[in-house]
Amino acid sequence: MPAVELPAELTDLIIGHLHKDKPALMACALVCRKWVASSRAHLFCHIILFRDGVERFISLYDSPFSTIHRANTSSFLLTDRIIPKGKPEPDYQHLESNLALNKLLAWRSLDGQTTLATIFSQLRRLTITYIEWQTLSASSKETLSKFESLRELQIDAVFENRGQFLALLGMFPNLETLSLIHCCLRNGEGTANAGDPSPSIAPPSRLHAISIYDIDPPIVDALALFPWYSLRILDFQFCDLFSFELACGIATAIEKLVASAGPSLEVFLAEASSDRKYSGAVKPCVCFELIDLSKNTSLQQICLDIEENGRVQPFLRRLADATIYSKPFTPTLQSLNITNLPVLSVDWEDLDMLLQHPYFSALSKLQYTVTADFYHRDCIGQPRFTGGPNPGSDAHRTMLQSVEEFGARLPLCRARGILRPHESYRWAGGSIRAGSDWAEDPDNTDDTDDTDSVEYMDDADDDDGVGNESNVGDALSA
Repeated sequence: MPAVELPAELTDLIIGHLHKDKPALMACALVCRKWVASSRAHLFCHIILFRDGVERFISLYDSPFSTIHRANTSSFLLTDRIIPKGKPEPDYQHLESNLALNKLLAWRSLDGQTTLATIFSQLRRLTITYIEWQTLSASSKETLSKFESLRELQIDAVFENRGQFLALLGMFPNLETLSLIHCCLRNGEGTANAGDPSPSIAPPSRLHAISIYDIDPPIVDALALFPWYSLRILDFQFCDLFSFELACGIATAIEKLVASAGPSLEVFLAEASSDRKYSGAVKPCVCFELIDLSKNTSLQQICLDIEENGRVQPFLRRLADATIYSKPFTPTLQSLNITNLPVLSVDWEDLDMLLQHPYFSALSKLQYTVTADFYHRDCIGQPRFTGGPNPGSDAHRTMLQSVEEFGARLPLCRARGILRPHESYRWAGGSIRAGSDWAEDPDNTDDTDDTDSVEYMDDADDDDGVGNESNVGDALSA
């Protein structure tokens, strides 16, 4: 019987359907030469490399049979393993990460023509963690600047001064998304003022989204030196602060940044959480009282994850008051998400009336989270733990009642049809036994063999130092 050759568009659909099935994709890559490119495009789309896997990873480049450059990798993450007990702490991590990153970025082929940037010529997202920018070699920085296709950068780094941080921004002119995780300036510099000279380095003109986790005011001040006419999304989070002065510094820095974006800012996301570990710490919600969004006249979405009472209404009232300074005023806000709203102490009648203000007249969604506990009895009949109760169970009925009761607090908003509760169930039935049969007697609460927590495991911590999404140690280099 003669062999039937499938059309290319059909094989691409088949391979695309298997994009999460790593063994199947590896098998497809061995079927024939025509299947290799599309199979590897899924296999090596995302690569996670651990620090201690750098040597083995580099050996792939040096092999004369290597074809990794044909994988068209779009996302690359260089990170650390979790440090076991007894090992040195973060300073050690920064040092070791820099040695690994320098070795990785400094690699050149024997003819000097091929670098990491040429191998990953289609790279769109780069993530680097635990970096001391000062100790990166000039060769490493040069290689970084050659990732011309890069659109997303996520970095956890310590910079000596503002100049180093601004130099990083200038490396990637096509950058669209920037995520700063625990980034800070070792030598904190004075706050930026309107009269400060503009930096000589031009910021990425396409950058439209900035995320900042664990805010360092000098970093935000450095960002505020530029006019961010393209910035549409600002997302930041911070925890307990050690002084009111620090809270004021953070709020002032954020306000300068949102002011530099002006009318271009469309999405404002803020999370202020308190871990309550430090006695006398200033609650982070204090910052919200100091942030002015009156110049951001095109806001379409606001998300506030606030855990403290008495902060929501003043913040919303300042937004409403912004209409006084904007003539003529055009309502733009379509989505308002106040995650913890149901558990906050709020004057509900006043809030309901406030949300009828012209500033909120275009609002189509008021989102919030309603929680309910569920137990073993709510899961009877499930073949395995699904993370939620059965429809019609006690927990489900409790959730429906809670949603209804909260809706009654805001009758005017409910009449407009804008209430959008997010139902969140919390397991309160104790430890979960691996392989539990949920059809068993719910009164059987013997947890002697139960585990205290559920861990999500992959092979990212195997000996080759390469993560699960794309284990380069299994690359088909022949």
